[in-house]
Amino acid sequence: EHAHSTAPRVPAFQSVSDDTKLASTLPPAQFVGKTREAYMAAQQIPRTLAQLPCYCHCDRGFGHKSLHSCFVDEHASQCAVCVDEALLTYKLETEKKMTPDKIREVIVAKYSTD
Repeated sequence: EHAHSTAPRVPAFQSVSDDTKLASTLPPAQFVGKTREAYMAAQQIPRTLAQLPCYCHCDRGFGHKSLHSCFVDEHASQCAVCVDEALLTYKLETEKKMTPDKIREVIVAKYSTD
């Protein structure tokens, strides 16, 4: 007998409207390298990041509401998943002109199988 598998849990993300107030992300200047790039991306596209789940599952451990939450404090600076997700999101939004919904589909597909 084979129990049918449930889809992997998608971590928390927010639905963001024009009047949603988001906390400021930390200044990129206090970081270096790839981490700085990720904080720069977070500064430029906070509303998009807020609509994405973070696959380090910090919603469970830290009560984060979305990928955006990781950049409001130093959490993302210690986490390759947060950094990579933010950089991928920035690339998809700026180069491929994808919407947050489409980007979320890409992120879920990429990370839920890892």
